[in-house]
Amino acid sequence: MGGSGILGTRLGVEFAKRGHRTHFITLETPFALQGIDYDFVKVHRVSVVEYPLFKYPPYTVALATEMSDVTDSAELDLLHVHYSLPHATAAQLAREVTGKPYVTTLHGSDVTILGNDPAYERVNTMSVEASDAITAVSKFMADEAHNNLGIEKKIHVIPNFVDNEKYQPAPCELIEARTEEAITLIHVSNFRPVKRVEDIVYSMCVITKKVPNAKLIIVGDGPDRRRVERLIDKLGLKKNIRMMGFRSDVPDILRCADALIMASETESAPLTILEGMSSGLPIIATDVGGIPEQVEDGVNGFLVPVKRPDEIAEAVLKLNADINLQTKMGENSRKTVLERYTVDRVLDQYMKIYESVI
Repeated sequence: MGGSGILGTRLGVEFAKRGHRTHFITLETPFALQGIDYDFVKVHRVSVVEYPLFKYPPYTVALATEMSDVTDSAELDLLHVHYSLPHATAAQLAREVTGKPYVTTLHGSDVTILGNDPAYERVNTMSVEASDAITAVSKFMADEAHNNLGIEKKIHVIPNFVDNEKYQPAPCELIEARTEEAITLIHVSNFRPVKRVEDIVYSMCVITKKVPNAKLIIVGDGPDRRRVERLIDKLGLKKNIRMMGFRSDVPDILRCADALIMASETESAPLTILEGMSSGLPIIATDVGGIPEQVEDGVNGFLVPVKRPDEIAEAVLKLNADINLQTKMGENSRKTVLERYTVDRVLDQYMKIYESVI
């Protein structure tokens, strides 16, 4: 599940905790909803029937039909769709059937890559523009939608949020991740090319020349993992880099790190950075997309150019050499989350949007 699915799921669950009836309309039940037992949460699976007539089943029509049926049967007040393609188009069709409004939240490649593809752009743009309200997870995304898709309607910037109680500073209790010898770094990744995990590995070559016992923990899995593992072997960094694979205890692992690193080519508003900040970590990240809206250079972390492992290493070495700076930046990260990215602050913003369209 990508960031849009994670945010949509968390948002719905949090509204349910507040007593609002929340219905998830989805192709597959999100992992985060498995085992959830809230009275106000219902999950509806979209049924896509395959016919020999079609090479690809008409998912958008099936989704719009399910949206219409659930809206009427459950007497919903509105639909909130995350990731515009094809969800905004399905919601627009459902509104034609039910008359109920829909809100579209823009997340990333639904604007910058897929949504901007000539094969989809005109319809995607039409459906976003037709939304009763539009939100984006960062100012960067809102600007991209205005400039690249030509959206003229106002786009409300509502950031992602993080559970600041689940992700909070605390002593490291994971023996497998603990190290007191030198600085410990963490990178959480889906190992896609855009994440440029190799740049982080190359930065460790520079770091370990100055700090031989420095450690890097990499959490996650994905298509580039094997290539990264081969690079680690080739560079002789196996004793410095620990590959932990997919983990469900990321909050506990974050507490064992001294800083979080992200080297992506582009990002809209990464949840991983918010989780690191909420855990009290300084952030070292590339100066791309919506990241500068989260990370203030020199205050709660360092911003570096993309494709510059040497500058990642330089930032790490600054933190390693100055424990007071490391501590202060970590405190500023946590403070930023509490001021801007808590559940209550973000939900209140969405509620105002909902009330404006009902």
